[in-house]
Amino acid sequence: MVIQIIFFILSLVLTLLFFLYGFNHYYLLLAARRYSTPDLPEPAGELPPVSIHLPIYNEKYVVRRLVAACAGMAEAYGKEKVNILILDDSDDDTMSEIDATAGEYIRKGCRIEVVRRGDRQGFKAGALQAGLERTPEDFIAIFDADFIPPADFLLRTMPHLMQDPKIGIIQSRWCHLNREYNFLTRAAAVAMDIHFLVEQAGRYASGSFQNFNGSGGVLQKKAMLEAGGWQADTLAEDLDLSYRVQLRGYRVLYLKDLQVPAEIPPTLPGFKKQQGRWACGSLRTARKILPRLLRQRELGFKKRLQAFIHLTAYILPSLMTISFVLNCITTIFNLNSGGSIQTDPLFQPQGILGFTRILAAFSTQKEVWTILSPLIVLCTIAPWVSSISTLRTEKRLLSRNLGSLLGLLLLGFGISLSNTLEAGKALFSNRIWEFTRTPKYADLANRGEWRARRYQTVLNPVWMLELLFACLGVYAMGCAIGRSNYFVLLILVPFTISYAFVSLLTVLQSRRQKAV
Repeated sequence: MVIQIIFFILSLVLTLLFFLYGFNHYYLLLAARRYSTPDLPEPAGELPPVSIHLPIYNEKYVVRRLVAACAGMAEAYGKEKVNILILDDSDDDTMSEIDATAGEYIRKGCRIEVVRRGDRQGFKAGALQAGLERTPEDFIAIFDADFIPPADFLLRTMPHLMQDPKIGIIQSRWCHLNREYNFLTRAAAVAMDIHFLVEQAGRYASGSFQNFNGSGGVLQKKAMLEAGGWQADTLAEDLDLSYRVQLRGYRVLYLKDLQVPAEIPPTLPGFKKQQGRWACGSLRTARKILPRLLRQRELGFKKRLQAFIHLTAYILPSLMTISFVLNCITTIFNLNSGGSIQTDPLFQPQGILGFTRILAAFSTQKEVWTILSPLIVLCTIAPWVSSISTLRTEKRLLSRNLGSLLGLLLLGFGISLSNTLEAGKALFSNRIWEFTRTPKYADLANRGEWRARRYQTVLNPVWMLELLFACLGVYAMGCAIGRSNYFVLLILVPFTISYAFVSLLTVLQSRRQKAV
């Protein structure tokens, strides 16, 4: 009976947490409909000088493309007003590629400086802080190595900053250079579109805290300095700085119609590395920012609640993993039989219903279960409503994107375990973890060029744990079928298939063991 009570409490807590994050999808969906792109104001006087910062670490294949795009942007804005700082922490022949490319564009009249440090202290945040300290300009545009900013980017952002000195950050919308590369990039593109078309737009329209995404934006130097500059105590220096800037009274302006293309990781190991870094960084930022933010009652309850949900969103993979483990245990040990408490916790984030008949265990709560059932279903399908909404916004036929949604389901379930481990690193360790870059290959035509190029992701032993979870799921499925407990298969089957899929593909795409 004690075990049943424990599982009851765990199931109830999981259900309430999934309610919080699930129904917030609808809130942001409704808010995003109210988003309207701010009109571009007429510049009040001459456009100000701008510094463009390009943090680079071993990006041999994409750096020339990036510099060329920034040179075109400077040409459109006025070469004499733009200083490009290449913040190069590379330790391979990317350095010679940068020197050759910079020299080429300097001869064409561009103002370009290459800044190199003696070490990688602070990783990307350290490089950006080094650039900030030697920048005389009042405004700084930032682009990661795999981005190709449009030539009119500064012309479409700087007038806003000139008009309103309380705008501390302008963030553009990311779009995708290699969306159609493979099933992985198509699925990841949908996930990123949800962020930019629903979450970012919804937070902006509702007046909630927003985040600078680390690339494709312009920041006001004064606001950055007042907030303490770039800090390296999280792996999400962009999210961290965004909140500190807004807590100083500045605003983030989100321009949904200003699209800046970038690459999506074309391999599963690269995608997992990116997502793991974001998970660890976001939750470490939550540890750092939330205690102070939640005490500031002048911000209002709604704004603080949205900040909490935003900063802790990467706790969802942990809830998913716990849901799977609980269902395996209750199925294998037959805790659902007879009159015992049902303990299939709700699995919401990727849309599979795993809510149990917890309330039915107590006759006095049967009415409550009847009331909650439709709410649970709504909570469960919320992420899929967001996915379909983004496809409709981009005028993409649902019938042609069913494979993307299936891929998104496999990824969502499959990487929940690796993201859970990263969440643990963020929440239960004070160590400053290494910033691991996401490999970029400039292979946009799916010719398999990435296989012959550098920067392959080393095989992470987490694949063995994912395989173990898949085996656990198979065993639990056998137990469920043997006892005619078919309802729990709605949870066990997608988890098990996803863990097996992710484990296998990780091994196949990580077979080059040494990164150059």
